[in-house]
Amino acid sequence: MAAYSLLERMHPAADQTRFTIFSETLDDSDMALLQQTLGVLTKRFKLELRRVDGSGFAKFPPLNDSWATYYRLFAARICESERLLYLDADTLCDVDVSELNSLDMRDTPVAWVPEAPLSRAVDRNVAEYLGNSEAESYFNAGVMLMNVAEWRRQKISERAMEYIAAHRPAFHDQSALNFVLHRNAVALDEKYNCMSNMRKNWPAVQRPYGSIGRLVHFLDYPKPWDFLGEWVHPQYRLWHSVLNQTAMRHFQSWRPTASRRLPKTRKAWIGYKKALKDRILFAGYRHGWLRRVKGVPIISPAESVL
Repeated sequence: MAAYSLLERMHPAADQTRFTIFSETLDDSDMALLQQTLGVLTKRFKLELRRVDGSGFAKFPPLNDSWATYYRLFAARICESERLLYLDADTLCDVDVSELNSLDMRDTPVAWVPEAPLSRAVDRNVAEYLGNSEAESYFNAGVMLMNVAEWRRQKISERAMEYIAAHRPAFHDQSALNFVLHRNAVALDEKYNCMSNMRKNWPAVQRPYGSIGRLVHFLDYPKPWDFLGEWVHPQYRLWHSVLNQTAMRHFQSWRPTASRRLPKTRKAWIGYKKALKDRILFAGYRHGWLRRVKGVPIISPAESVL
């Protein structure tokens, strides 16, 4: 959904969009399906698969039994372009990102979206080491605009991997990147990384695709496509509305595919419990059954339809 929605929202006059997919598991049939999905948009694009050997991260703490979170550290090292927009796979783009081409990044290696002030960041170890300030930000690494030359010159990937090896941080490469890039980044408008698990963003993500005006990030586990996501994920309806436009429209989470994962750990079950609670609250909020939900801003009827 990330690639399809990004290309679908790209300005018609934009240059050819080049997609590089980093994966250990995708095969030629998967790429053919993605090629078919993107091809219906009749916009210029190029698609390539870069296989990543996950054994290089074997000593790092995995995230949900995967090392895929670390792939972003190699993106700027191997992609040949002046700028690179990195997106996590759990995103849905409802904004034209081509306007980022004109962003003045100066000599900073990255532009990304603040997640919270350091004083309120959930990554407490990094936040406290960086000063725990209310005025400075902790950033989310799910969407990053990379200034490739500066990223390489400043050895951001190497320094981040050194940090991970030394500290095994709770938030993996995001912890490391916040440490390494502290006071050395451009803050992007929050519309480029609208975190759907934050209730302050529910007024936006309740809108239909095409009217959100944001790049939506489905944080936390389970994802909309995970086992039983149809019934437990709060924004499954939004995600599925875009899935229906693609060659993968017949996907169902309970079918025994390679992507299906059953929750096995206590942490996974806690994620499902939280998702189901938010699913109920979000449905009540969206339908107007609940007048007030903790954390959701009160907006006027006129604002709700913008």
